[in-house]
Amino acid sequence: MSSVDKFLKVMREHDTATAALIAWCRRHHPYEAEAIAITLLADETVAADCYDGPLQPRAGETLRRRRVWLHWGDRVLSEAENWYVPERLPPAMRDAIADGVRPYGAVVASLLPQRITTIALPADRAGEDRAQAEAVLAQLARTEGFSPPEAFILHIHAVMMASGIVLADLREHYRRELLR
Repeated sequence: MSSVDKFLKVMREHDTATAALIAWCRRHHPYEAEAIAITLLADETVAADCYDGPLQPRAGETLRRRRVWLHWGDRVLSEAENWYVPERLPPAMRDAIADGVRPYGAVVASLLPQRITTIALPADRAGEDRAQAEAVLAQLARTEGFSPPEAFILHIHAVMMASGIVLADLREHYRRELLR
């Protein structure tokens, strides 16, 4: 089993990417850090017509896009673009996300979210599904502040749900440093 496949197995065993990353890093990089940290690149309101995913904001709901880098010590693990609707979260969670200190998954963990992966594209297998790979890489190219495609070992698109409500559309790009 490849390192990517082992990491995907850890992802399936956890409700959030944050929890999976913590479990992975505690096992593979235990002396580098105690917790996941983020670099918040942006958290902005976006017009619904600029979005092409499953959230489907209703009248009165705000669509937001949050771009972050997740770190374990000095190691950048992933670069993520999370689309979410703040009104679908309790006010205290909205405030915690807005403060930009904690990963989205850590903030919403008490809701017991269900993570549904729609795309898991290992970089070394991108040639197997060219249309999917081209779509993922085009989306990555449109995201300001992210590394070039060769920096990544794995791309995941997922939907996070809780109590039957879609909370977030997650577009995660895992850096090669995660597996080193």
